[in-house]
Amino acid sequence: MKSRQIISLFLYVCISSFGCTYQVFSQINTPVIASRELDSISRYYKLSKSDELTYERRLSYIDSFLEKAELYKSDSLVYLGLMRKTKLLGEIRKYDEAVLYSKQLLRVAVNNKDTLYISKALTKLGIYHKRDRKFHEAFRYLNNSYRISRIIGDSLTMGKNLLQMANIQTFLGDYLGSRTSALEGVKYIKESNDIRSLSGLYHIISVSNRHQKRYEEAKKYNSKAIDLARDSATIDKIGLKNILIFKNTKALIHANEGNYDDAIVNLKKMISNPVIKNDLREYSRILGNLGYVKWLQNNENVESKNILLTSLEIREKISDAEGLNTVNIYLTKYYLNNNNSKALKYAESAYQNALQLGSLTSIIESLGYIFQLKDNVTEEAKVYHETYQKLNEINQSNREIYAVTKYENEQLEQQNIQLAKKNNTMTGYMNVAAVLLVLSMIGIGYYAYQRHQYKKRFNAVLARQQNHTTNTIATKPNPNPGIKELPASMSQETLDHLRNALEQFEAQEHYLAPDINVHTLAQKFNSNTSYVSMVINADKQKTMNQYINDLRIDYAITRLQQDKVFRKYTVKAIAQDIGFNSAENFAKKFYKKTGIYPSYYIKKLNEDV
Repeated sequence: MKSRQIISLFLYVCISSFGCTYQVFSQINTPVIASRELDSISRYYKLSKSDELTYERRLSYIDSFLEKAELYKSDSLVYLGLMRKTKLLGEIRKYDEAVLYSKQLLRVAVNNKDTLYISKALTKLGIYHKRDRKFHEAFRYLNNSYRISRIIGDSLTMGKNLLQMANIQTFLGDYLGSRTSALEGVKYIKESNDIRSLSGLYHIISVSNRHQKRYEEAKKYNSKAIDLARDSATIDKIGLKNILIFKNTKALIHANEGNYDDAIVNLKKMISNPVIKNDLREYSRILGNLGYVKWLQNNENVESKNILLTSLEIREKISDAEGLNTVNIYLTKYYLNNNNSKALKYAESAYQNALQLGSLTSIIESLGYIFQLKDNVTEEAKVYHETYQKLNEINQSNREIYAVTKYENEQLEQQNIQLAKKNNTMTGYMNVAAVLLVLSMIGIGYYAYQRHQYKKRFNAVLARQQNHTTNTIATKPNPNPGIKELPASMSQETLDHLRNALEQFEAQEHYLAPDINVHTLAQKFNSNTSYVSMVINADKQKTMNQYINDLRIDYAITRLQQDKVFRKYTVKAIAQDIGFNSAENFAKKFYKKTGIYPSYYIKKLNEDV
């Protein structure tokens, strides 16, 4: 490592250590609040917790509490007031304001270098962004809280953060990611008394396995979640409604396995439960599932249609967008093979519900049925591909964020970081300096590890290209297409034509043209954008953009390896030569595919000559 890098790290440790020492000394002069005044301030706080008062009154009391806390410059009281205010705002669904005051809490905690409250503020920011359906931002905040909780050894908060993160991944359809996060969360929660969070983690693992068709694993973790409710005390901790949700999942697993009788028996038991009967949202959800399972058991069962319509009516009455989306999809499936106009009606209703809900996975699912039922789907196809790409990018970004954190956690596994005691400034100084030194050494080790990884990735790219006889991605159709089934309206002749056209497109390297997109490709193939996109999705297992970018990157890798003159080009010139609109975009796509940047690849190729 270069000497200037080592010097920079040393200076960083010194400056950070000085900052921590300053903080400890500055807090010695915190004003002391008189006992009488403290009682007065406490009264405001108690009133803000009174369920008998309106939220408007409770918020006014907590504002008075915060005003006094700031007057006396008492950070401990400011923490308390901001924690209460954000909670009240969240309860009345004023998420923008809850985020605003959570950021204020974060600023105070950062100024005081108070890692405990930094973690709490980040968790709140994650939860309120999640409730406001801003899932990517929520995941980032929760992940940052998870990282800090790991450093201070707060296993319970780590597990709770992973539960929230896994919930987000489940909602975004990333079932592999949600299962990984939830399994990690179990490690931290298992030894605690928080059986509510543990049951939630088991439930997410079960749901993820169900969607991945791993039914034995799904049943195993579903049983673990239900078995935690051993007696009245544990039922109260978990919540009866949550337990009924677990049982609903159990019924759906039975249905997925084709065990419809057991699924129907379980769903009927739940419908008769007083808790479900008194909750229209849950009642209509279970009712909808019952109608759907009855239809799965017998596609000609008229009773199932009536049950689904009843569920639809209830959900419309209570304006349950998520429930309406589900039941409209069920009704689409019911009419799919016997009444196209009704099937399309319910599919379009599901699409509108999905847009209102902001659910990317639901938008994609409903559009999939619209493609099968509607002739002109140009606009819908555009929305489908934009949504699909956005969903992929969010899930990929979330996985990368968590992967980095997981790596850092493994490096810090044996570290036991203790926060400095405020009444012992010298001990605090030494502890913080030691922590910063350890983290700096880890940073140095991580830098060396990254260099080693880059070399391994370069060798992997080199070996892969040497083993290939062509620089194109798969030119043969995938024997197991999986992103979505091709519509019945596409004839075999049309499919064969598009597959042959794609093969010629790759062989003649037309993908190097800078203006290639789904529209120009459809025009070139004498087809439409929907058919071209769906064949690429099914055969290549990629979106249109991924397909073109991968072809260009593989071309660049091979040509750079074989053509010494091409290596002398600037990265910008190479990017333009193979169809990219900028060097930055080319470098980003190159890194995403290979794990290294093109400049590094060229440098290593020239070194090996």
